[in-house]
Amino acid sequence: MDSQSPVETPELTNSFLAKRLPGAVLIAMALAVVVSVIAWETGDGTTEAPGGDYPAFYGAGRIVSDGDVIDLYSLDRQVAAQAGLFGDDDRGSAWYFAYPPQLAVAYGPLAALSYGWSYLVHTGIMAIALAGAIVLMRPMVPWLRGRGVLAMAAAMAFWPMFRAVTGGSNPALTGLLIVVVWRLVHDGRALVAGLVLSLLWYKPQIALPLLGLFVIVRHWRVVAGAVIGTVPFYALGVMLMGGDWVSAWYDIASSFNRLDAEINGHSAISWLGVFQNWLGVDSGVAVTVGWALAGLTALALAWIWHRGAPGTLDAKLALAIPGMLLLSPHAMSHEGAIVLITVAIVVQQASRARWMLIAIWLLGLSQVFILDIGFSPGFPLLSVILIWAAVTYQDRLFPLRDSEPSPA
Repeated sequence: MDSQSPVETPELTNSFLAKRLPGAVLIAMALAVVVSVIAWETGDGTTEAPGGDYPAFYGAGRIVSDGDVIDLYSLDRQVAAQAGLFGDDDRGSAWYFAYPPQLAVAYGPLAALSYGWSYLVHTGIMAIALAGAIVLMRPMVPWLRGRGVLAMAAAMAFWPMFRAVTGGSNPALTGLLIVVVWRLVHDGRALVAGLVLSLLWYKPQIALPLLGLFVIVRHWRVVAGAVIGTVPFYALGVMLMGGDWVSAWYDIASSFNRLDAEINGHSAISWLGVFQNWLGVDSGVAVTVGWALAGLTALALAWIWHRGAPGTLDAKLALAIPGMLLLSPHAMSHEGAIVLITVAIVVQQASRARWMLIAIWLLGLSQVFILDIGFSPGFPLLSVILIWAAVTYQDRLFPLRDSEPSPA
């Protein structure tokens, strides 16, 4: 063979696969979503619409667009708004929308489209949100530079994120907002970071503890921005449903959480949800132990954020994200998708990261067997990631000498 002839070496082959395979995976996923929508749109209406949870958001948007926001939480009205999306099981069927009314307003424009197109647009928006989070993290997580497509494919191959993006839910948006807050604090724009944090009130189980952590480290500009941003959020709720909208929404959300715990408790990943799934929704032991562990988790996060050495916002967030999910009164398996932020942070400094990543992705994938095993592997997954983050950053988060709390 001529010594000048090109030879395909294993290194070149691996390089080619590393560059081309992630893009091919993303294209295949996108095509699968498009094909599923076309198949449903051109079908005979006897099958359930694609999109998992998306009928709840689409229906809420239709209710708002019809000017019936005052009836947003009426089950009959939600059933009517989602009519035609459940095939042969359509009678009386609905995915219940229990979010604050402000989120329903955001879905109004999407509800102007046919369901199939609306679902495709929403899926695209969530995919863009995920990609945006990856791009925005690059200054704080340098290993992501030049690996955007690979990171996107890996994120979408993580079952909770795949289920969230293609299942019509919004963890990708939640993750993006958390990353934007982090990036703005990193760039010294704390007041704007607080304004963005206030957008997370559509998911108060994330917004409230995150705001509380910034209070603990006395990052007052972030807190001030969040307070300022909360005013128009609250005012919009008053305009939509009256001055008592918070209490009205809270009652609805509490009732929904209880019902969801009875029906979908096997998907719970928080302390309270897991113990209610194991011992029963009405079990006093489950409620006591669940809330006690949630309280201890909150105290632990508060102590770590207060004690952590200066310049450790990345490490603090790495622990806070799985911690906030564990202490939440309601967190389901697909909502665990946001722990990818923690994974991205920890990979930056962890040793033997490859084996941990394999274990994490396999645990994520095992959630397809939730019904068979009776509980969500997302619960031990959160614990594994939390411990991994704590061990990786123990020297920075638990300094030997006390140091003054730092805004970062």
